[in-house]
Amino acid sequence: MPVQTLAHLVGRLPTPLRRSLRRAIGGQGHAQHWTHTLWAWHRARGEKRIDRIAPGLAALIRDTCGSVEGRSCLEFGSGHLLSEALVFWLAGATRVVAVDFHPLLHLHFARRAFTSADRDVLLAALAPAASGATVAERITRLDQLGNWTLEALSEHGIDYLAPADFGRETEFAGTFDLIHSASVLEHLPLADVRAIVANTQAALRPGGVALHAIHLEDHLDYRYNPHAFLAADTDWRESDADARGNRLRASDWLRIFRSMPAAQVEVLWDVVREDAPLPSALDAVFAGYAERDLRIGGIMLAVRSSAGAAPEQQPVE
Repeated sequence: MPVQTLAHLVGRLPTPLRRSLRRAIGGQGHAQHWTHTLWAWHRARGEKRIDRIAPGLAALIRDTCGSVEGRSCLEFGSGHLLSEALVFWLAGATRVVAVDFHPLLHLHFARRAFTSADRDVLLAALAPAASGATVAERITRLDQLGNWTLEALSEHGIDYLAPADFGRETEFAGTFDLIHSASVLEHLPLADVRAIVANTQAALRPGGVALHAIHLEDHLDYRYNPHAFLAADTDWRESDADARGNRLRASDWLRIFRSMPAAQVEVLWDVVREDAPLPSALDAVFAGYAERDLRIGGIMLAVRSSAGAAPEQQPVE
């Protein structure tokens, strides 16, 4: 049975049964687990294949910084593959660093996500963000690489670092022109959010931009019951942030980023879930939140570091 079909069938199970199944199998969060190999394979041939992820990233580059040619990029929370990092490199970045708190990378499938991509589609997809000559030359270099190793990728300017703990000061202060994360920040432990955000923002060079896509729904059942963990009778606990999300709302994220020194915050888009009901009784922590804020299921932030004023790293307490 194809993984996509299996995932769809599991997704249609009643919430209590699906929760029990996930707990029985394990692998709900991002720590090492055998199911991650399955998902790496599935995503490498699906939504994370390079030619499929490139159009959205190219448009994002074009609209926020114009180009990454000759620049340095950080992929924060790269997960099982290197797809986003590879797109930035193919678009001309001099150096790309992919980091994750958990060493989840499956390099074989990261390579598969590239080798299975349609070259003509990839060239066309990256046209808004890079010259065709640059992209073609970078594609050729990866094609000639043979079997990938981390050492060989590093020689080309693509580095992978895991585990990487941004809850502490890092070696990357003032290093990157562009930072990108996708569905990462919502998994941060609540106690560590401010420190991690501060140290990530501190990794920007003055004038650089961080782009964060944040998924704000309950990951346990985001298709059919995306607001479940907002309920007064929720079984969500802070320890569930890794698997289900940390429950921070869009307004919380805006407040956190706006509190960072030298940060200029822009909302590029948000998605409001009008199709799913809010819980009849909300957890008391959400008293005073606007209904729209509670219904926002995803948000994309551009956080710029003001030129001439690099943000400070967060010291370890």
